[in-house]
Amino acid sequence: MYFDVKRTLSHNCLFNFVVGARGCGKTYSCKEFVINNFLKSGKQFVYVRRFKSEVKQNKLDRFFDDITDKYPDHEITSRSRVFYIDKQPFGYAIPLSTAKTEKSDSFPKVDLIVFDEFLIETGYYRYLQDEVISFLELYSTISRNRDVRVVFLSNAITFVNPYFMYFSIDRPIKEFTKKDDVLLQVINDKEYEQTVKETRFGKLIDKTDYGKYAVDNQFYLDLNTDFIEKKTQNAIYRYGVIYCGNKYGIWIDTRGGKAYVSRKIDHSIPKTYALTLSDHAPNTLLLKVSKSFDLKKLSEYYKVGCLRFEDIKIKREFENALKLLY
Repeated sequence: MYFDVKRTLSHNCLFNFVVGARGCGKTYSCKEFVINNFLKSGKQFVYVRRFKSEVKQNKLDRFFDDITDKYPDHEITSRSRVFYIDKQPFGYAIPLSTAKTEKSDSFPKVDLIVFDEFLIETGYYRYLQDEVISFLELYSTISRNRDVRVVFLSNAITFVNPYFMYFSIDRPIKEFTKKDDVLLQVINDKEYEQTVKETRFGKLIDKTDYGKYAVDNQFYLDLNTDFIEKKTQNAIYRYGVIYCGNKYGIWIDTRGGKAYVSRKIDHSIPKTYALTLSDHAPNTLLLKVSKSFDLKKLSEYYKVGCLRFEDIKIKREFENALKLLY
């Protein structure tokens, strides 16, 4: 009934993105795998979280508490972000936000990286600037040209995120979707879903948006279709915006008092803004919002609820870009 990471790894992909409902055993299965892997072969793992606050020592001290009873003959401990079995190091916890400081370290025995909660609900927490590049640099540091597999774990928060955008991962139509050396697994466990729905809490949240997310494994931030609207015939193209490698057209309907973010670009109007340094290229403008009338105006449209997106994917992508505008 619960997730088994061995099924995921059996597809033999280098990067494995796993999205599953809360409580279906994603992290637990990875813990069991890395313990058994070390006891059998001496291979180690790296546990990645986004921020230093997520790998504080008091949290790491409790990390394996839910599984130690399966290994009564072994002592599992942690110290200074290193996990030990019987006083032998078998894992390392690294915050991605400080990964660049790990460049001088060596991880020759590591053959698996587990990135837990790689998707976040942007609010109090945000993705790092150029996060995917930061992860790839960390990966390169750990792998040193070896085939070190990665398991990315998350609940179904949103399909629109820096990782899926970077690797051009499309929405799946089945549990496993493979593209090149990248695997996407959207866990489809009807037995687990039914078990949860029969609990008192499961019955309470059934049919709610939270229930669709926590039990049915639906991407809950993508359920909200507010501000989705096709641009009007009166909308006029004003300029383009590039964010995370994607280009969007900004169309303004002055009669209706709305701005629209669209995939459609009028190439006869070359004005284009790059919102991050990594998006800056020839024939683009890289300006602070305070120095750009266009971007200030776009921010105002958003703040007063007059900005529209032509589909849910554009909305989820561009909402992260809008955080740079205010």
